Amino acid sequence: MKFLNVASALSARLLAVGLALHFLTACSSIHNQTVAAGGLFVPVPPKAGYATVYIGRPYTFHTSVFALPIQVDDKPLMSLPPGQYTAVELAPGPHSVGSPNEAWTRAISGVPHPAKFAVEAGKVYYLLPKGWAEDAGYSYTMVGSVVVPQKTAVGHSTFSVQAAAASAAPPSEFDRLNYTKAP
Repeated sequence: MKFLNVASALSARLLAVGLALHFLTACSSIHNQTVAAGGLFVPVPPKAGYATVYIGRPYTFHTSVFALPIQVDDKPLMSLPPGQYTAVELAPGPHSVGSPNEAWTRAISGVPHPAKFAVEAGKVYYLLPKGWAEDAGYSYTMVGSVVVPQKTAVGHSTFSVQAAAASAAPPSEFDRLNYTKAP
């Protein structure tokens, strides 16, 4: 009986955390996205005096199945699921896009490092996840009388930033992503 009470309490806490992340997100003023015939991604030109920043999470062998919290200039934007992208319009100047350095984000994507870049009005920026590992080595476990090596490393993550003119072709990864509007 105690186990069920603990499981119920844990489920309630996880639901509360998920709802809190959802409601703590910032607003985005991006136009509605469109998809061209054939399912190709079509970027929307930024409104005058702004740049459009597209943030994507394509499926790869190292993409977590969990939504990744995204921050713009250290303010929550949204939790972005894999296979999705979102867009935000930013004023010219220095900006950063990343994930909060918390236990959950380190568990699902490695130690986060924000991508820092300068935005120019009228341009489009494409951000895609980038990861790497450091301090590679091995740990060893004894299973009976057998030594089992396990490769270890500290994972890190950020976003690669590609700047383009509004009329330039977007990275092909965005053709396989679905749009999710940032709240």
